[in-house]
Amino acid sequence: MNKRMVLFTSIFLSVFLLVVIGGVVKTVTARQSQAAISPNLQAQIDAREAEYAAQIEAANQQIRLLSEQVQGQQPVNESSKISPENAATIAIQTAGEDELLLQLPELVSYEGKTAYEVQLTDGVLFIDSVSGEILFNGVPARITPEEAAEIAGIYLGGMDPRYATVKIAVSNGSEVFQVTFNDYLVFVDKFGNVVQAQVLQYANASTNSSNSSGQSGYSEHDDDHDEHDDDD
Repeated sequence: MNKRMVLFTSIFLSVFLLVVIGGVVKTVTARQSQAAISPNLQAQIDAREAEYAAQIEAANQQIRLLSEQVQGQQPVNESSKISPENAATIAIQTAGEDELLLQLPELVSYEGKTAYEVQLTDGVLFIDSVSGEILFNGVPARITPEEAAEIAGIYLGGMDPRYATVKIAVSNGSEVFQVTFNDYLVFVDKFGNVVQAQVLQYANASTNSSNSSGQSGYSEHDDDHDEHDDDD
């Protein structure tokens, strides 16, 4: 906007100088008209005046174009058919009921239309202030449990999602899909991003190893106890 104002000012000054120069030329021409002017000199004067007139017209045209651009960036019309509260309701219904409104929707200009800018937890929406139409939805689409199973299966190398178990869990304070494939756990967030994966068979193997060690120690203890009895 600053560059345009500088351009507007420079054009205005150029036009002003051209007008001043034109006035000087006319004054000189008026004074020279009192004396005899040769045809060649008169032709030069006429050509110069025509050149100045063309430059002034070109500058005026640039000013008109710039003025139209500046007017297009003026504050949007505050008139609207839907209220900020209605815009917030439309946005939350579109993005998801678990979205939170960060601030009261404000009227802005979006692609030449007067719209409400609605900022939610996971993105921003622009809603037509007259029709209520969603002009832009910046909140990523949420996935279903079935889609979470497909994503987890692909992540694990192509496992069949039909054999997956999906339930809701909490990871880092956010609800996610917990997808289980046999000994594998994959956590997928509501937007389809894999946030964590675990291999359960390692934990099972560790447990079995601990149990085996415990049983072995108990057996050795029993053997020592029997030898002691024999000595008696």
